Amino acid sequence: MLETLYGYSGKRLNVHALGIVVSLSGILVIAPMLPEIIDDFGITAAEAGGSISFMWACNALAQYPGGRYSERLSSNVVLLASQCVMAAGFLLLVVSNAFPMFIVAIGLIGFGYGTFEPAGIVLLQELFDENRGQALGIRDAAVNLGSALSAVLAAIVVGAAAWRAAFAPVVALLGVLVVSGHRLNREPYAISRVPLDVQSVGTRLFRSRETYAILFVLAVFNFIWQGSASFLPAFLRAEKSFTAFQATAAFASIFLVGALVTPIAGALCERWTPIDLGLGATGFGIVGLAAIVGTDSLVGLGVGLFVFAVGLTTIWPVMFVYLTDVLARETIGSDLGALRAVYFAVGSLGPAYVGTVATRFSYTASFSSLLICFGLTVLALLWLGRR
Repeated sequence: MLETLYGYSGKRLNVHALGIVVSLSGILVIAPMLPEIIDDFGITAAEAGGSISFMWACNALAQYPGGRYSERLSSNVVLLASQCVMAAGFLLLVVSNAFPMFIVAIGLIGFGYGTFEPAGIVLLQELFDENRGQALGIRDAAVNLGSALSAVLAAIVVGAAAWRAAFAPVVALLGVLVVSGHRLNREPYAISRVPLDVQSVGTRLFRSRETYAILFVLAVFNFIWQGSASFLPAFLRAEKSFTAFQATAAFASIFLVGALVTPIAGALCERWTPIDLGLGATGFGIVGLAAIVGTDSLVGLGVGLFVFAVGLTTIWPVMFVYLTDVLARETIGSDLGALRAVYFAVGSLGPAYVGTVATRFSYTASFSSLLICFGLTVLALLWLGRR
């Protein structure tokens, strides 16, 4: 695995992975600081929640253009532009003194990160052939590390400084990464008008049952991911008598486990098929979630959280390897961007579902019902395995 990190390709991978860590640290730290943001702007919890939904809606909206521009211009152009847009959004958060300015800022951040992700996958697809699974695993480890660091950043800032202070280092680090990426780039920045051509992409993608099946797997997993991650601390505090600190630590542990196991999952794609590994990840998710729901002991919950984290996080590098193998190389940016737009949009409904069921029944009922979603992904993966 170490050879993946060296040479020109390895340096580009390292800079991109650091960009993910920094970006997600800034994006996900917003949620833990919502109480302070609500008090500062004098808004309701519903307005605050709507603003977060708006950010992720902008993220979903940007996925397809990000992939399309990456394949038609170059991934380097889109990566540079997307990081500049995110930096502008984070800078606006630092100086925001009114809620409308806050909305504009997180909209820019969501749109910037929405174009950044597909451009990065296109870059890795271009740079890596033999070790693509390992590269994608390292990328997903960066996703989980950045997510975990957001909890650390929130713990440092809340109670010690104004919430806006959390975003100042994010702006500075993004600036450093923009310069580093520019200096490493060996290709010219070609800019021209690019038609989005949504109709042809839809026609090309959605004529195959295989596409519907893989999209179903990704959408359902994203639904489970968004719903469970958003309410895991609340579930643990309400149903398992965790303290606020214990619940926050458990939340961070999901991402830390993911940072450790996703590179391994990517490397295993060199030996086993992505479908077999996807079934294994789903199995881990089922066992882990059942343990979390069904036990009250601290040891049992710890083991359940670990197993659940393995299943929930390892599916992504595995499925990305599958997609880069089955999608046409010359249109992978557009195709991947379109698929990501759909499953991110579906996944954004996860928190609303879990929250609604928890309100009407209980958190145990809402988390238990996610086992049905895991069962559906097993059926879809088994069907794909027979193709």
